[in-house]
Amino acid sequence: MIRRCSTTKTTWADNTLLTLTELQFKPLSLLCLATMARLRSDICKLQSQNIHFKIEEGQAISVIIHFTEAKETNIKSTQLGLVEDRELCPTTTLYFFIQKTASIRSSLPKDYTLFLTYLDNKDKETSSVRPSTVSNWIKSIMNKAGIDITEYKAHSIRSASSTKAVEESHSIQAVKQHANWSSNANTFERYYYKPTAQQSSSTSIANSIFSLTDNHTTLTDGAELKRIVVGTTNNYKFKKGK
Repeated sequence: MIRRCSTTKTTWADNTLLTLTELQFKPLSLLCLATMARLRSDICKLQSQNIHFKIEEGQAISVIIHFTEAKETNIKSTQLGLVEDRELCPTTTLYFFIQKTASIRSSLPKDYTLFLTYLDNKDKETSSVRPSTVSNWIKSIMNKAGIDITEYKAHSIRSASSTKAVEESHSIQAVKQHANWSSNANTFERYYYKPTAQQSSSTSIANSIFSLTDNHTTLTDGAELKRIVVGTTNNYKFKKGK
């Protein structure tokens, strides 16, 4: 899933050639991947006033993002540097997007969200975006990248990016700290960590159990393990568990 999301750069034109609406989709998807933040309660409610860049020679070299939630006493923060591939760099793309929309934001209240509606429609008033709208945007981006949105939902990005980070040799503790998960809780391990190797192995084992071959497995006590067929027909297609 991460690989497919990353390849969306081939479907985007250069930043300078994108409409404001198209340009907005790029930092949206990259921030979801890089910060591992919750889509509806963090990304959707993110405000430009809570984004702070470090600038050198007119270029953003890092950014600190503060996610605030009314029900939470602590502010969750994420710091991002520069990614080698500038076309996929969340910091660079986010800075460019904010600069391009600065004139629009100057007439808006400071508590408006980072992502806005009707950026290219002068006949409608620009407003803060709703969580449901952002979710639909993300699903559209995923679909364009070739991801099956009937199987993967918008919030699946959080699981995919955090799992990918662990598979790339980052420790679980480091990933939990980066994504602002509690180090003392098992939320990540229980709900978000979906290692592909484990899934592949589990699928292989399940396929072996329900194999249609006539080879039987002999147990250690000499008993023979017969193939189990549920119901009256040999139906081997099972729905994925949620």
